[in-house]
Amino acid sequence: MIVPEAERTGARRERADVCVIGSGAGGAVVAAELAQAGLAVSLLEQGGNHRSADFDQREDHMFPMLFEDAGLRSTRDGAIQILQGRGVGGSTVNNLGTCVRAPDPILEVWAREHGVRDLDQLPDAFARVEHELGVRRITREELNELNRRVERGSSLLGYRGKLARHNRIGCVRSGFCILGCSYDAMQSMRVTYVPRADAAGARIWPNCRGERIEVGAGGGHVVRASLQGARQEPQGELRVEAPVVICSAGAIGTPLLLQASGLGGSAVGKQLHLHPSVTVWGIFPEAIHAYYGIPQAYYIDEFLELERDPASGVLLLPTASFPSMLASELPGFGPELFSYLRHFDRLGGLLTLVHDRSAGTVEAGFGGRPSIRYSLGEADRRELVDGVKHSVEILWASGAERVIVPYQRDPLVLRPEDGTSSIDRRGLREGIIPMSSAHPQGSCRMGADPASSVVGSFGELHDTPGVFVADASVFPTSLGVPPQITTAALADRSARHILDRWPALGR
Repeated sequence: MIVPEAERTGARRERADVCVIGSGAGGAVVAAELAQAGLAVSLLEQGGNHRSADFDQREDHMFPMLFEDAGLRSTRDGAIQILQGRGVGGSTVNNLGTCVRAPDPILEVWAREHGVRDLDQLPDAFARVEHELGVRRITREELNELNRRVERGSSLLGYRGKLARHNRIGCVRSGFCILGCSYDAMQSMRVTYVPRADAAGARIWPNCRGERIEVGAGGGHVVRASLQGARQEPQGELRVEAPVVICSAGAIGTPLLLQASGLGGSAVGKQLHLHPSVTVWGIFPEAIHAYYGIPQAYYIDEFLELERDPASGVLLLPTASFPSMLASELPGFGPELFSYLRHFDRLGGLLTLVHDRSAGTVEAGFGGRPSIRYSLGEADRRELVDGVKHSVEILWASGAERVIVPYQRDPLVLRPEDGTSSIDRRGLREGIIPMSSAHPQGSCRMGADPASSVVGSFGELHDTPGVFVADASVFPTSLGVPPQITTAALADRSARHILDRWPALGR
């Protein structure tokens, strides 16, 4: 049940078999699977419990409602914007629905170099969560104009691409996915696993921020959390006593929670990967309305050759933005910015996502807010330059007359006859061009060695029995592809591991 407002004030206390902190792609899955197996589950979520009717498709309303820091979270130097969801369902509520399984070469690295075992269980876990989320291949007939043109342009250049697999059922193709689906077509955790957990008796606490975990004698744990109002004003405190605690607050929130609790060891908050990305924008000769239809229904993986090199590469994805978001991504101010925005209906983007070897850190900063340090290494910068050059060429082949490379000073507006050598000369680095990340991962990674990893192969902390992590922070390396479905599959696998050890684990 969703805990009613009347129970959300003052000092509250409850007992559970399992306390799950976070309700995104990892937390919702473990909560539902364990509750349906008969365990008493408390599910805490620091954001609100929103209905589809709340998603009014307005940027000024939805970003503060659905994103951490209203979409303005960034690295410490402000160079990379980090888009993370908040609310029941986490980032699955406002992502674009892409479901790509962890590539085999990546899993082989996890097993060979990090000692992660029993990964042969993942295919069954993938199948279960994909069935639950309604994952299917997008058809060519469903491609919007931008995706259709990018497919044609990449094919003309001989570049390999794929029709994406998405978790959407009954999609009306409005294009507002990132602002929350008003039609419940996006099969987010909010409309799939969280209702399953609810029906199975889990107690779901929205607007409830996990503050720390206290490890009790004999394995009993206590989660202390703050209860908040819709505007994050203090309302009370919650104490949950449970022998099993599962941290699913994401690759930024989970390390902060473990650090505040003194758990996890010296590797907590290290090896953060971001999948940093840069978008270039094509201006087409006629209106293409790239913001309508299914976004990122096609992608180009020609330059992500993981069989040859599982540690590097780029993925290219068509993208579009709404007016305010686009204005923040394009260069210039006043008349210069307007000169680009006046072509809004003719603009379509291609995003270069880096499968990064670079790694950063997460720790608590002023007032407990996350302090995120990250810098691209030279090898990743070269990959980014090559990916952006390919993106420019693909947009030209797709019919764009001009392509904007949005350097913050002296942006490039390139025509086909200009070539791309100017990008080589100028390079790409943080601070000179807008960069973003929607896939933070790896800050509490899995592995066999407690000196270099935080959790074992099924997400349990090396140093604290009964405390688990089930989110993208457990990835030992960058995944290279959107992480939603891999996060869910690993959480499904962890839930079954917990059940296999029950009731001994619950004592």
